[in-house]
Amino acid sequence: MAADPLPARDIHFIWMGGNDCPPCVSWRAQELPRLQQSPAFQAVRFSYVVKGIRSPIPSRAFLPPEVAPLKEQLDIASGGRSGSPKAALVVDGQVYDFFQGTRTAEEILAMIDAVRTGAPYPFKRCLQASAMSRKCEVPA
Repeated sequence: MAADPLPARDIHFIWMGGNDCPPCVSWRAQELPRLQQSPAFQAVRFSYVVKGIRSPIPSRAFLPPEVAPLKEQLDIASGGRSGSPKAALVVDGQVYDFFQGTRTAEEILAMIDAVRTGAPYPFKRCLQASAMSRKCEVPA
């Protein structure tokens, strides 16, 4: 007997960084085009937030309209820390994983696939980064 399909999930990938961040520039040039060519990535919402290395999550006024309602969740998830790049995978309107640093296109696609299919998530999920270090304060 076949397993019941999982309900559709609303998946939103948010990338935060700017031109003052060499890993951010490299990720946008190398990984983002590979993601954008993937049908799996095309099926999720993607938002790019311009954020300087020395700044925390930008104020609501500077966030894209689809990200602004998530401002408080992103502030909590980031632990209020500055630094770039930062990324959030938001599932059904809630931060599902938050990380600082880069991940490859393949790693991000594996994250999306795991959410869609119920497969094991490829990373330890983080709901809130530490306010004092790059470590995860509140794991999922």
